Amino acid sequence: MALKYHVVSRTDLRKGAPEGGVLYHGQVRVGDRITLDELGESISALSTASEGDISVVLEGLLMLLRQHLVKGNIVELGDLGKFRMVAGSPGVESAEQFTVSLFKKGHIVYTPGIKLLKHVRKNTHYEKLNFIEEEEPCDRPHTI
Repeated sequence: MALKYHVVSRTDLRKGAPEGGVLYHGQVRVGDRITLDELGESISALSTASEGDISVVLEGLLMLLRQHLVKGNIVELGDLGKFRMVAGSPGVESAEQFTVSLFKKGHIVYTPGIKLLKHVRKNTHYEKLNFIEEEEPCDRPHTI
């Protein structure tokens, strides 16, 4: 399988770019969404564990992941990779001025495992999407 992409034009923001200049970039399109249930079904087909067993393990993993991340722990999952929480804040003039309310909303950082990363990078292929322009306008509202 290949990552599907299309080519988009964007304003050329390089230093010294001509007025109104554009550059063309490849943009990867997302594929289907795979749910936790679908993953459980697939894992069950590859093993002797039932879908229910897989579901219990995955739900337990998610629960423990949440518990450890809010404590500031790094959760390492072998070849799958590791998860950690990060949050930053704006600077203040003195340590006494700093309050917890200055922290921005935290987010989870995922770092893939080396074997997974190498495998995905090595086996990535690309396939261009060809859009067909239709003459009739669409009657459904769209956002850009």
